[in-house]
Amino acid sequence: MELNENNIQFIFYKQRLIKNYNKYKKLGNIYYPLKTNSNHLIINNLHKIFNNQDGFLLSNINHYEYLNKLGISPKKMCLINVLTSNDSIKYLYDQGVRFFVFDNYDSLKYFCSYANLKECKIAIRLNTMEVFDDTLMHLGADTKECLRMINLLKNKCFKIGISFYLQTKIKDKPKAMELMINYIINNFKNEKLDFISIAGLKNNLKKEYLEKVKETMNLKEIILEPGKYLVGDTFDLITKIIRVKKIKNKTIVIIKNGIYSGLLDILLYNEKFKISFKNHQGKYIEFSHKKDEKHNYGIYMCGGSSDSGDVIGMIYIEEKYKNDIKKDTEVLFQDIGSYFEEFFMPYGGDINKKYICIAE
Repeated sequence: MELNENNIQFIFYKQRLIKNYNKYKKLGNIYYPLKTNSNHLIINNLHKIFNNQDGFLLSNINHYEYLNKLGISPKKMCLINVLTSNDSIKYLYDQGVRFFVFDNYDSLKYFCSYANLKECKIAIRLNTMEVFDDTLMHLGADTKECLRMINLLKNKCFKIGISFYLQTKIKDKPKAMELMINYIINNFKNEKLDFISIAGLKNNLKKEYLEKVKETMNLKEIILEPGKYLVGDTFDLITKIIRVKKIKNKTIVIIKNGIYSGLLDILLYNEKFKISFKNHQGKYIEFSHKKDEKHNYGIYMCGGSSDSGDVIGMIYIEEKYKNDIKKDTEVLFQDIGSYFEEFFMPYGGDINKKYICIAE
């Protein structure tokens, strides 16, 4: 498909999604957070392969309405956003959602005033600062409040569990997952919980370890909430250069996409995507994020939103390819499946998204 002035292409790799799902499914039941990427290709394909123990994580009412339009039952949904207003929680309950996450005793107490708890599955969100007090986390309750909420639900609720999220700054700490789970075992093993729900996953969880945790706490299930690692490699982006400028010996390349049109991770988390361009022979040549003897020609890459802060960064190519960097040159971003759908903003410009499905 030819790229015209206003369109870009997303390449979707269905088999990668299936492969990633099967890998995590060996470890536990899967709940996918729509905040990671609510693209219809991801949601529809996951819905096809999910079993009765899997589902989708909502952050707002819009997520519910979107899934409802796709024909997905509210029984397959869980509200994960612990900051949701009481009115919105009640609305979702009235629509048939029966799985909720809480980190506030008063919010949970109000929920209990109208909900049939025998139908409900409730996760209590534990704040990771209980284990990693050097990293700020504004979501989740401390241990004392978690225990208070569990006691409120005991012998009343269908299923009760603990959930936690290891944010980016934590998950790379040595044995971060083990430290968090060991804390839960030491402080909650006598509470007769039904499940643990784990978010902020990396690719290093072992089945044997999770089985041991399940046995130690006598859990009915382990729930995994894989976002980035489930869908990250399922999409590539093909965009193009819309302008090239040379100002004071600096080469500035402006591409159609930028931080306001799918690439905000570059700004939020300093994401270093694998980026290539198509040369005059039709071959994709990879950029380097670091200067070296081979990649010695520097280019400032910026997005096309007309915002001065829309800067992707400095990248490098072999100097022999510099004449291939021109208007309408195709640029490929690989493994951009996380967040791109959520990060398209009106300020990003007039962009038409085209999707191509690849059955590998």
